[in-house]
Amino acid sequence: MGGDERRERLEELTRRWRARQDDRRRERAVDGSQREAADPARLERARSLLPYREVAPDAYVAEHGAAMGGYTYDDYAYPDPELQAWIDEVGRLLRAGPMAPNR
Repeated sequence: MGGDERRERLEELTRRWRARQDDRRRERAVDGSQREAADPARLERARSLLPYREVAPDAYVAEHGAAMGGYTYDDYAYPDPELQAWIDEVGRLLRAGPMAPNR
């Protein structure tokens, strides 16, 4: 399998994974279930790696969105409302962008 074929296969797998993630989000919205709380390691990574106090979500996605195919931070609940809002907006922008399923 050549480089282009591998890249296409990875993109297809990523699209399918995103579609499954979106289905889970929709199911959660319909049945009213809550997001699982972020475990301590994920919470610490989010707080230390995501520039939620310095960079607007749209600017962050504009700069890094192409490399964020497996973004799952917004699948979890965080105790910090500011962090939660930033993470959720990044996820919304990523799903609405050019790499979103069905685009």
